Amino acid sequence: MTESPLKYQPPAGRPAILFRKGAIIAAIKPAGLLTVPGQRERDSLTTRMKEILPDANPVHRLDLATSGIVLFSGDRKTAAALTAGFRERHPIKIYAAWVSGIVQHDFMAMDFPLAKDLERSALLSAPVQKVDYVSGKPALTFCRVLKREPPENAASAPGPRGRTLVLLYPETGRTHQLRTHLRETGHPILGDRIYGNPEGETEQENSRGLPHRLLLHAAFLSFRDPDDGSVISCLSLPDFPTVPDLQRQILAGL
Repeated sequence: MTESPLKYQPPAGRPAILFRKGAIIAAIKPAGLLTVPGQRERDSLTTRMKEILPDANPVHRLDLATSGIVLFSGDRKTAAALTAGFRERHPIKIYAAWVSGIVQHDFMAMDFPLAKDLERSALLSAPVQKVDYVSGKPALTFCRVLKREPPENAASAPGPRGRTLVLLYPETGRTHQLRTHLRETGHPILGDRIYGNPEGETEQENSRGLPHRLLLHAAFLSFRDPDDGSVISCLSLPDFPTVPDLQRQILAGL
């Protein structure tokens, strides 16, 4: 992979509001849009949300290249309560992703400590992570396979490695955790311009029929309403092809 700064070209459009209850708002972030303004870029999901709801502030963030559910609060009290819940790992988060290669095991636990890769972070002007067993912070992700698709021409060598559709259940929330963990297993997320193509395989061959973007989507978020203690669950299906019963598969794993 040739490493170079990633050009910011966010998609246009008003944010899609998935859920609202009092001061709690769940919105859908498209891939390619920052969650919050960057050092050089003002346009973000938060900026656009404030045009609709001036007091809206994000409770957590998604990577620039990741799509899916982002939770917002409309007042400081709600923000503090929701943020505390995320810090204590109470919410349930589920992501859908296509990864490179055929994942052999139906279930997988990825327990790799993560630290910032200072050299690559400076090179890419992005918070690149690496597995570091000496100074890394604990990070744990569970993975469940939904579908395996072998390469169209399995006899070709070198060539495409096939791909696997997975659901990801992060127990911790480190920066680029899912992307770094899957890269470490040899199955990077398709379309990942930072952690992808570990063996130089042709990305286009492995993502046939899929959009050329990071194929990672925050599909499910469940948390407690700090006002009445009720459980709020939000579901958003990705804009890339998955399986017809993805919603059932997500809910069945809870």
